[in-house]
Amino acid sequence: MKRSICALLFTFVFFCIDSIYAINPVREYIRTPATENWNYQQLDIQTSDGFCLKSWIYKANPETDKNTVMILAYPDAGNMSYFVYHSIILANAGYTVVTFDYRGFGESQDFEIRKELLYYSEFALDLEAVVGTVSKRFTDKKLGILGMSMGTIVSVMAFPHIKNQVDFIIGDGFVTDPEEIVDYYKAQGKEILLPKGNQTFRSALKSIDCPILILAAKDDAITTYSSAMKMKEKLGENCQVVLYEGGHLTGFQVDYESKGFGGWFLVQVEEFLG
Repeated sequence: MKRSICALLFTFVFFCIDSIYAINPVREYIRTPATENWNYQQLDIQTSDGFCLKSWIYKANPETDKNTVMILAYPDAGNMSYFVYHSIILANAGYTVVTFDYRGFGESQDFEIRKELLYYSEFALDLEAVVGTVSKRFTDKKLGILGMSMGTIVSVMAFPHIKNQVDFIIGDGFVTDPEEIVDYYKAQGKEILLPKGNQTFRSALKSIDCPILILAAKDDAITTYSSAMKMKEKLGENCQVVLYEGGHLTGFQVDYESKGFGGWFLVQVEEFLG
């Protein structure tokens, strides 16, 4: 198992580095909850504009069940199979975990993707559909979103439409201003484009009124700690920011030798949710 986790870390870091530059969907699954012997359900979810998404629902460990559902909105590379270990760790800690593939990723319906875009506004429709479906299935549980990098943009863009269904947001590598990222890469000689409708991001960000936890990496030059703190100033007491040693999207790897993969991350989540 430890060897598998080490292999995962190498793969995940590779995709984190790659995903900073462009959208990079992968169709084939490298593992599933079944290959790791975890109890789960596969679900097809329809979006409001007619796309079919693949989703996996990981059953919470009944001995530690926290009566909380966590929906994973992952970064812009790979597919949900790259987050099976993340999801099992959360599920073993007592969270019902829901993963899904954006349109054009994994086994979700085909969607033409221009890799030079930072994100697609349509991905917010995907998250809205997942939240809507899951909130109806788990009416007696708290429901939150775990966003990673591009997944935090998607979470913000979707929030005005799902705010009555979401109890909290957790973000690692939180994007507070997509235009700043485009400008950053322009200065590096790399062209990244924003989709139509990006002008709604700021108003969507201001609409967030649920508790939000931002995990900011000290060595992350793009989704920086300072930008997270500026966001906290705007959102007020509902927003908490935790600084950790590491690079972009390495929150699950903090204190790996002493706490194991995801150990530190779980502590932050449990303290945040109380």
